[in-house]
Amino acid sequence: MKKILSQEYMTKIGIEKEKEECLLIEKNLFEQSLLQHKPVTAAERLESNTRTLNQNSTRERAPPPKALSEMEKRRRLEKISKSEIINDKELGFEFTKLSLTDSRLTTMMTTVRSKKRRDKNRQIVIEGRRLILEALECGLRLKTILFSQRDQLAAIKEEVTVLQKAKQTEIYKVPHHDLKIWSTLTTPPGVLAIFERPCSQHVRKTLSKVPPPLPITVVCDNIRDPNNLGSIIRTCAALPCLQVVITIGCCDPWESKSLRGGCGGHFRIQIHDDVHWEEVPLVIPAELADNCWVFIAENNISKSAGLTNVLDYTNIEQTGSHSVVIIGGESHGVSTEAYQFMQTVGNRGRCLHIPVAEGIDSLNVASALTLILYELRKHVLQMQNCEI
Repeated sequence: MKKILSQEYMTKIGIEKEKEECLLIEKNLFEQSLLQHKPVTAAERLESNTRTLNQNSTRERAPPPKALSEMEKRRRLEKISKSEIINDKELGFEFTKLSLTDSRLTTMMTTVRSKKRRDKNRQIVIEGRRLILEALECGLRLKTILFSQRDQLAAIKEEVTVLQKAKQTEIYKVPHHDLKIWSTLTTPPGVLAIFERPCSQHVRKTLSKVPPPLPITVVCDNIRDPNNLGSIIRTCAALPCLQVVITIGCCDPWESKSLRGGCGGHFRIQIHDDVHWEEVPLVIPAELADNCWVFIAENNISKSAGLTNVLDYTNIEQTGSHSVVIIGGESHGVSTEAYQFMQTVGNRGRCLHIPVAEGIDSLNVASALTLILYELRKHVLQMQNCEI
């Protein structure tokens, strides 16, 4: 028992000695440190702050950087870029060959791939020879062509030659590796073009050469899939409808996937994007607004359960001087704002139902819209023939 007590006593003494040694070390470190706390009066602190301010004010500021001369800019550009201009006599135009990872390609593609910058500059990016030809046929202004395979330009060389002579288009040959990085396709087509986005006046000019469109406005509500949105625009252009209204909450109609899904329809119909629901009535032609009918494509039974104006899409009994068709997305459906908009026309609003087999939730949104639009087209043409 005595041995155990003596061991405990010695342990306590050892711990106390260790504490004393630690405190002694900390004391020595603090005495040698510059961070010792020394009481400072208010007058001393004021004098110290004034001295610091005077030192900062008398300190010489660095001179502003000198502006580069035009010669220096040119010399730096030549040093950075190792590109070369090639005059291709077979194609009939010249192009600039960019080296691997050229900074100019990065700058161009970063700008057009950003929605904010793309909208600001009113630009669209089109991939593939066929869609580029569609844009050129509709008279869109071609600003830049990027290609990695020479044979891809053979089909559009006449149009490109005319534009280059007018100094409207820049042509760059880039390594396929670089073009593949910026392509949104699994298998890049080898040619990519930057166009100026078509404005309303340009589309009206294009449509003036063809028969007038039908008095139908399609409003897209909560369409989140760019492929579906592109297919909707393609169907509306094929009918043809007067215009497509894309409300806030839908995906970007000028995104690459949507443009591919549209197959050139974007260039042949009026498109109003980023429209708030309060602004939708302003898009409808004023002379047709008094006799406007509103149709909502709705397959959600729970939403249309309390409504008395639900019809089979084949039983449309009447259309006015103008028809508005509202189509919702497959996941979110039609919004509450769409129903509120339908209520503004009173008894001229209808919910259209498309019957499907048991176990099938609904049709693809583009397929459903196609059925409704061509049923409406039949009624509109019948009315026009009766008036004649």
